[in-house]
Amino acid sequence: MSVEVVARDFVGRMDGCDWEGVATLLAPDFRGEHVHDGSVFGRDDWVAFNTEHSVQVRFVLEDLVAAGECAILRSHVSNGEGLFHVVSFLTVTGGLITELVEVWTDQIATPEENQ
Repeated sequence: MSVEVVARDFVGRMDGCDWEGVATLLAPDFRGEHVHDGSVFGRDDWVAFNTEHSVQVRFVLEDLVAAGECAILRSHVSNGEGLFHVVSFLTVTGGLITELVEVWTDQIATPEENQ
């Protein structure tokens, strides 16, 4: 499976809050990192973290660049209370995500609240 296909599958499962499906995309030795707060996760901890923070989440892909084993995603995430922007750097080996490094913005008001 190409890195672009894996990245798009990841986004679709994140958007659908399909945490079991997301887990199937992560390698057993997966490493996740949130650069903005220094958090580092293994596979099971990363899935648990997202499960705990998934109230009405929408994960919308805005841009994707894929080459070799790497993909860069620019997305926005809304949770019903605010909007976040996130850049995700994925490394895919053998069809599984081995590393995910993310940088998130602070929560900002949703566009409806800005008008």
